[in-house]
Amino acid sequence: MSAGDAARNAARLVARHGETMVLKRASEATTITLKGKRLVGSTVDVGGSAVQQEFRVKIGTSELSSSAWMSKAPARHDSIVVDGRERSILDVRPLGDAGTVALYELLVAG
Repeated sequence: MSAGDAARNAARLVARHGETMVLKRASEATTITLKGKRLVGSTVDVGGSAVQQEFRVKIGTSELSSSAWMSKAPARHDSIVVDGRERSILDVRPLGDAGTVALYELLVAG
């Protein structure tokens, strides 16, 4: 299986089993609607009696590649709307094969 095949298979799985999300960046005029797969996370104490959810989301690359955004990858400090709630992206990890990024794994909180 080539790296291109791996990327297509990963994107197909996210598209089939994912939910609709919206990626936002302060410096961009447009948002990107995409499919993402939310993974089980946890709650984190943020002080006093306040807690926030923290979890990982896997997204494909096709919507990013075809977007009008200057940078075709998600970045820390972007935000993503999941289940109708805007959440901060704390970390981005590209996942791929042979130098081809197939998915991005995002650590999100909020």
